[in-house]
Amino acid sequence: MEERIWTGLLLDFYGGLLTEHQRSTLELYLMEDLSLGEIGEQLGIPRQGVRDAIVRGEAALRKAEENAGIVARYLTFRERMEEVRRLAQGQETLLRELDAAMEIWEGD
Repeated sequence: MEERIWTGLLLDFYGGLLTEHQRSTLELYLMEDLSLGEIGEQLGIPRQGVRDAIVRGEAALRKAEENAGIVARYLTFRERMEEVRRLAQGQETLLRELDAAMEIWEGD
């Protein structure tokens, strides 16, 4: 998986563990695809401060995943559910139950 996508997933799951500064900086960097200079301009901090916040934030997210492993389990679960969905084609009741199970996990 591409590093940027992986970090985005980590941010989705563990973003609440970061400081507000780290979280907002990473969101601008990953989700808005802004450069370090653009982020620094928006936040009123030097480019190096942006880089430091990103590096520290990413390290904290990786550490959280290393300790909890929630994102890896979620991705494995999704793969398994997709395989079950493939096997259940044509079985509408089962497909509805799969959708209900996914809604529970994803909070939709």
